[in-house]
Amino acid sequence: MKQRNKVGLLISLIILIGIAAIVCFSFFLYSTIIKDDILNISKLTSTNIYSEINNELTKPIFVSLTMANDTFVKQWLQQENTMEQQDIINYLNGIRNKYNYHSVFLISEASHDYYHYNGLFKTISKQDSHDQWYYDFISQDNLYALDVDQDEVDHQLLTIFVNSKILDDQSNLLGVAGVGIEMTYVQNLLENFEEAYELEAFLVDENGLVQAHTNADFIETRNLNDQELYSKIGPSLYDKTNTINVFAPNDSNNQQYIISHYIEELDWYLIVRKDTAILAQSFNKQMYYDLFIIILVLASVLFIVQKILKSHDSEMQNLALLDTLGILSNRKDFDQKLKTTLLQNEGNDLTWSVFLMDLDHFKIINDTHGHLQGDQVLKHVMTLCKSALKDHLITRWGGDEFSGILYLDGVKAVATLEALRLQIMNDPMLSEFNITVSVGVTEARDIDTEDTIIKRADGALYHSKSCGKNQVSLA
Repeated sequence: MKQRNKVGLLISLIILIGIAAIVCFSFFLYSTIIKDDILNISKLTSTNIYSEINNELTKPIFVSLTMANDTFVKQWLQQENTMEQQDIINYLNGIRNKYNYHSVFLISEASHDYYHYNGLFKTISKQDSHDQWYYDFISQDNLYALDVDQDEVDHQLLTIFVNSKILDDQSNLLGVAGVGIEMTYVQNLLENFEEAYELEAFLVDENGLVQAHTNADFIETRNLNDQELYSKIGPSLYDKTNTINVFAPNDSNNQQYIISHYIEELDWYLIVRKDTAILAQSFNKQMYYDLFIIILVLASVLFIVQKILKSHDSEMQNLALLDTLGILSNRKDFDQKLKTTLLQNEGNDLTWSVFLMDLDHFKIINDTHGHLQGDQVLKHVMTLCKSALKDHLITRWGGDEFSGILYLDGVKAVATLEALRLQIMNDPMLSEFNITVSVGVTEARDIDTEDTIIKRADGALYHSKSCGKNQVSLA
């Protein structure tokens, strides 16, 4: 016990010295590394936002492209005159229900009919200014494109549309399919990031025109090239060659970072503006929290170490009582439990029994099939015994011998062990090797000692062996 306390004190002292050194070192370097830390955290935060936005807006692209390459859609458009409109409407409604998108649509190049998940909406025309997007899109080389526009079908709600061309096997245009995401959904994503990380995040196209922002008035009206803060950075803000572009422009108030990510699938840029003063304050607060935690940890360290050592001692004791095959405990455990049970029996009216059990014909297995097979047989017998006697004690006495304590009187103990004997005798694996068991059992008496009760159980076991084996005898 004294040795364990010394070890615990030594470990605690080492931890104390190590933590104190780290804290002092951190404080000395804090003023010089905080700027780098802020930059790295700003990059990490920006990358996290980029990943989330990219993931959320890339999924509808895949859905739109999947629709455009759907065999059913192509066949329906090629035979539009003879096909039922309700079939394509049901298809669009199915896509909407599956992915829960705000809008799902299909436009036929042959008829210029605009189908919506609710039905045929209209026939588009070059004379309708709101349909100009369609003719602009089909004139481009891109297979898909994103377009921020008001949804005519749904109360002019501002929507991010993903438009995909539908081509036949000869690359002739059959129409355009797509899905729409309500702008408020993207705005909520950006707003959550802004609140969580205390920054400004928005999406722009390659011309600097805002495509998504928490402030709806900025969408497709605000251009970064007209803002002094961003115009100073220049074209580098829209560099597509780097995964991330970081800028630290000085303004009249404070230092801040501007970070841009090019999202290739969208052909848009994620712009993140992070005020470093806020993050510096956060670092200071975090340092105080860390100091508090360190003090709390140091106060708890000795107690925790003592608990670990105590648990380790207990585990070592348990391992010392475990048989080498790792299923049952060993004879040492049996001896300890027997001694404890005998002491509890003094002055108490307890009913219990002790048994000894041998495997019949086991030596033949080792001689014929080898010790590895013998170990497999032993393990299987142990598993059966452990399951059958889970409310009692069974241990490996040594070799192919077992011992145990049943908390039953002699008659009930015999019945329980007889059921185990039959289970072992009828087990398919053990029957292959002609394995049975002989058992001797005796009920404990008030005057019993370890030697007397073991001697009676051993005599009962000898009786089982001498009378033909594969039986249970009571002494």
